Amino acid sequence: MNNEEMRRRVARCMPWILLFEFFFVFNENVFNLITPNLVEEFAVSPSTVSLVVTVGKLSFGIASIVFAALSDFISIRKLILFTCCSFPLVTLMGVFSDYSFSLLVIFRILFCITIAAPVALQIIMALKYFDKLTAAKYFGYNTAIFQLASSSGNLFGGYITEYLHWNMVFLIPALTFIGIPILIKNLPKEESKKGSFDFIGIILVTAITSFFITFMTFKMQYPVLLILALISTAVFVAYTLKSKDPLIKPELFKIKGVVWSLIVCALFYGTQVGFSFIFPFIITETYGMSVSTMGVFFTITNIAAFITGMQTGRIIRYSGYRNITLLGGGLIFSGLAIVAFLVGYSVVFVFLGMGLFNIGYTLFFSGYLTNYTQLLPEEQRGVGIGLEKLVLNIGSSLGGAFIAMLYGQSFMNNKILDFSGNEHTAQFSNSAFILMILIAVATLIFVKVFDKRFNQVGKVKVLSEEVI
Repeated sequence: MNNEEMRRRVARCMPWILLFEFFFVFNENVFNLITPNLVEEFAVSPSTVSLVVTVGKLSFGIASIVFAALSDFISIRKLILFTCCSFPLVTLMGVFSDYSFSLLVIFRILFCITIAAPVALQIIMALKYFDKLTAAKYFGYNTAIFQLASSSGNLFGGYITEYLHWNMVFLIPALTFIGIPILIKNLPKEESKKGSFDFIGIILVTAITSFFITFMTFKMQYPVLLILALISTAVFVAYTLKSKDPLIKPELFKIKGVVWSLIVCALFYGTQVGFSFIFPFIITETYGMSVSTMGVFFTITNIAAFITGMQTGRIIRYSGYRNITLLGGGLIFSGLAIVAFLVGYSVVFVFLGMGLFNIGYTLFFSGYLTNYTQLLPEEQRGVGIGLEKLVLNIGSSLGGAFIAMLYGQSFMNNKILDFSGNEHTAQFSNSAFILMILIAVATLIFVKVFDKRFNQVGKVKVLSEEVI
C-alpha cells in the first residue's frame, strides 16, 4: 500500500475514532453536571462524589500510557480493534451502576480503560500518517469534538437525569459498534515488533497517583496516604533507574523542555477539571437553576468553542502554533477573571466566563500538543504521548480533587475579589482566583520553554518521504 492510499484509509477511520472521544467526553460531562444529584441520591459528600470523575480520569490516564507504550511494538490496529470491541459490552453493563455508589465507580473505571486506546492512539496516528499542519488540524478537530460532546452532555444530560435516569448515560455509547466494520476494513495492517512491557512500572505509577488523589479527595485527613505516595514515588524512581527497559525511560526527561512542558499540561488541565467540578455548584447554589436549564446555557458556550475548534487550521496559518497556545491561555485566564469578579451578579457574566474558558481550551490544546510533540524524538514519541496523557489525567484528577477539597472550607468564605452582596459566592470567587493563578504560572512556564521558533508552520517529513 502506497503512502497516499494509507493516508486515505486512515482519514476514513479518524471520524469513527473521534466518535470515541465524543462519548468519553459526553459521559464525563454528564457526571460533572449531575454531581449535586449524586450527592443526594447516594447520601455521600461532594468530595466523595468527585471520585466518579477523578478515578475515571486516573484510570483513563494510566490506560493511555499503557496503550501508547504498547503501540511501540504492538500494531495500533490490534490495540484499537480489541478495545473498540470490548467497549460496547462495558457500556451495556454500566446501566446497572445505579445499584450502589461502589458499582458506579467500578463501571466508570472500566468505561475509561476500554475507551482509552482509540482516544489516546488517535494522536499517534495523526502524527504518524499526516504532515504537521494536518496533524494540528486533527488536534483541533479533537478539541472541537470535545466541545460538541460537552455541549451534548450538558444539554441532554440534564434531560436524561430529570426524565429518565442518569444510568442511561452508559447505554448510549454502545452505538460505537456501528463503526467497527469500517475500522476493520481501513486500519493499516502493521507488523508487530519485539518488545516487553514494564508491569512493575505501571503498578507503581498506579499506586503513586491513587494515593495522591485519595489523599486530596478526602481533604488531607489521612497523612498515611501521602506517606505511601511519597514512598511509592521513591521506589518508582529507584526502580526506573535500575531497570533495563522501564515504562518511562529516564532519557525522556533529559530532553530539554519535556519536564516543564508536562508541568504546563498538568496545570492547564487541572484547572479545567477543577473549574468544571465547581461550576454546577455555582449555578445551582447561587442562581437556583435546574440541571436542564444549566445544560442549555452550557450548550451555547460549547457550540461557540466547537466552531472555533473546527477553524484551528486557519487560525494556526495566521498566528502560528505558539501564539495560538498563548491566545488560548489568555482566554482561559479572562474567563476565570470574569467569574472571580462577577459571580455574585447576573448569571450572564458567569456563562460568558465559561464561554471564554471553553474557547481558550480549544485553542490551547491544538497548539500545545503540536509544540510538545516537536520536542520528542521519533523513537520515543509513543511513550512521550502516553506520558502526556497520563500527566494530563493525573493533573485533571488532582485539579478536581483540589477544588473539591477546598469546597465548603470556612476560610474560602473570606471575600477577596467578590464585591457582590451575595453571602454564598465568596468561595466560588476564591476558587476561580486560585485557578487564575495556576493558569498564569502555566502560561509563564510555556513562554520560557517554547520560544518564537516553535511558532513557525515549518516543514516536516511525512512517512519519511513528503514535506509540506
